[in-house]
Amino acid sequence: MANFDLSKPTFDLFSLRTVRNDALLQYSSLNQSEPLRINLYLILAVSLFSFPTLSEAVIGEEAQLPSVVLSTLAGFGSVGLFLKECGNRAKQLNRIEKEMNAEFLKVKLSTKNKFDGAIYGNQPTVSLKDLRGKRRVLAICGPTDALKDALVQFRAFRRRLVQSGALIAVVPTDVDVASGAVDWKKLGIKDSEIRSGQWFGQVQNPADWLDYFQGLVNEDSPKDSLIWFGLNYNGRSFASASGEAPRLLEILGQNLRPIDLLDESDEAESTLGFNPTDVEEINDILGKQEAFYNALTVGDLEGMRQICGGNKAKEVSEIIDVGGRIDSWESCLAEGARPAGMKTSGFDVLLKSSSEAYSTCIEFPENVGGYNDPTGATLLAMQRWTRDGEGKDWNLDFHQTIPWSIDTRAGGTLRCDCRGCVALTRGPEKRTFGGVIG
Repeated sequence: MANFDLSKPTFDLFSLRTVRNDALLQYSSLNQSEPLRINLYLILAVSLFSFPTLSEAVIGEEAQLPSVVLSTLAGFGSVGLFLKECGNRAKQLNRIEKEMNAEFLKVKLSTKNKFDGAIYGNQPTVSLKDLRGKRRVLAICGPTDALKDALVQFRAFRRRLVQSGALIAVVPTDVDVASGAVDWKKLGIKDSEIRSGQWFGQVQNPADWLDYFQGLVNEDSPKDSLIWFGLNYNGRSFASASGEAPRLLEILGQNLRPIDLLDESDEAESTLGFNPTDVEEINDILGKQEAFYNALTVGDLEGMRQICGGNKAKEVSEIIDVGGRIDSWESCLAEGARPAGMKTSGFDVLLKSSSEAYSTCIEFPENVGGYNDPTGATLLAMQRWTRDGEGKDWNLDFHQTIPWSIDTRAGGTLRCDCRGCVALTRGPEKRTFGGVIG
């Protein structure tokens, strides 16, 4: 029994290919009615096509032409239903197998001690299977240059990834597989960001990761495109795609919600260990962030205009271009519409460059409605700051919020720039087999 391998491949008659045995077992436990329907449609098809023979053998009379035609057409209909159910079975088995095949991929977690000089050195190597029930996983693969751009949002939300129990695994396609690990510094990530929490997993055995990612996409897919997938606590895929980076804020609101209750006592991220020059810039941006929320809560329109500058964010323009409505700041800051009395906590800042930075925090509005998304009272907020050059004033380029709580998925998001705010709401969910995992 100890030598019995549940993952050993076995031939599946309905999908006409070999499948991991444990994938078949999981499929059977989750889909008890589908195999029954497949067998019923098959039996029905055989019975309908055999109607002329059965009629003569059982009744003793030759079947009439109209009955034969009718039974034949019904037989083809049953075959169609049989093939449809077999197709659904194959898709689900394919998804389950892809999820299970990720269990042997290995990473190292960073040390929890912020003062330890070795970020990964003394930490054990663990497989994704070992992390089930402990961590959610979001893995992304692609060329280093594309990953550096995609990772900006991950770096900006590093503290939120820790609060959601998420681990990020990054696999450059141009990595030196002989090195045995991925160098996060080549991806633009600073030591101080790694030390802020266990959110970035150092990939081990990159060749295994690359083989896994290559197995997720078709051969005709662009070689230089980004590929990513996310796994929940049970190792099940919650999202996956290729061709573009994930929109992390939306994923946080939907699938990577906080694991603990958020409150107003959460302090700003410590800058201990940060470069002194960076600390000065971080404090400057935190001051701008404080001024933004002051203008927002008291309704200071002129102050808001000074903070925002004149940049029009592409994230807002793309909604307006397809017919979305924008509410001006004059409307958003009006009495009864603005979030008067709103509290904030948990501030942090990412300095991407000398001219671009990001900040995040948690919002606790007293009233619901108007400026705030009506689906929740705890919001995750992100601001993007830009300036014309080093030494110039930082201006708010883009602001976005999304409901973020333990029990409730986000039902919408709010995007703002110098023009005002646009609100988006999530439509009805549909069960699909989309994405590279399903």
